[in-house]
Amino acid sequence: MKKRYSICFWVILTILLVTGCGQPSTNKSPDSTNTQNQNRDQQSEVLTISLDSKTVAIPISKIDSVKKYLDQFDSKERANELKRVETTTFTSTSGTIYSDIRYGCGMKLCDHTFVQIKNNHIKSLPLHSGSIFMEHTFSPDDNYLAVLLGRNEGTDVMRHSVMMIELDSFTLAELKNTDEFIKLTSSDFSVPILSISWENETTLKAVLPDTKDYTFDTLKSWNAGENKTKEISLIINTEGKHPSQNMIVD
Repeated sequence: MKKRYSICFWVILTILLVTGCGQPSTNKSPDSTNTQNQNRDQQSEVLTISLDSKTVAIPISKIDSVKKYLDQFDSKERANELKRVETTTFTSTSGTIYSDIRYGCGMKLCDHTFVQIKNNHIKSLPLHSGSIFMEHTFSPDDNYLAVLLGRNEGTDVMRHSVMMIELDSFTLAELKNTDEFIKLTSSDFSVPILSISWENETTLKAVLPDTKDYTFDTLKSWNAGENKTKEISLIINTEGKHPSQNMIVD
């Protein structure tokens, strides 16, 4: 009798063990669930930009630099930082949408990513960080765009940098080497640029103070003095490029 009970006991125990091992675990750790929820929320994040009477939603996942910035925050801080993002949006004559996206802003200075929305395709290009978006101007043929950024030095002096963008490839345009073009396009913001305008399809004219140097004291004196100016031309290098490379087709 005892032997029979013993056999039954081991049979039942074996069945219970096999049944228990065969059941998949349905419990997920809280950390795993939170991570999945955060990833899902981030995938659905959008930045809404306004243009005239309509709005356009841009997925944050499509703007690498902005996504990288937001990724350093926890979910609550991330949401607050997304609300603090500022934009300046406009179109070319062909109807392509462009927007300067500003994030990580202090009192005035921000980091920038420039975005192009063309035929529902989104491209982005980081601009010089720690600056102010001042103005933009398209070349006469809409193939290039010049963006003027500024950085203030106290309340008396403002310095600038100009970035020229080839719109077809949405990359920085290659410029012909001149004596001053490096200063004008540098992220160091060493030169004040009073105005920019296109002379023709590939030449941008920049107006600067006509001073012996660009030190703070010299520029402060210039602001209070005769205000003589000079012009510098920034010329885009199109040598070796097929004409079709400079065309935009919508």
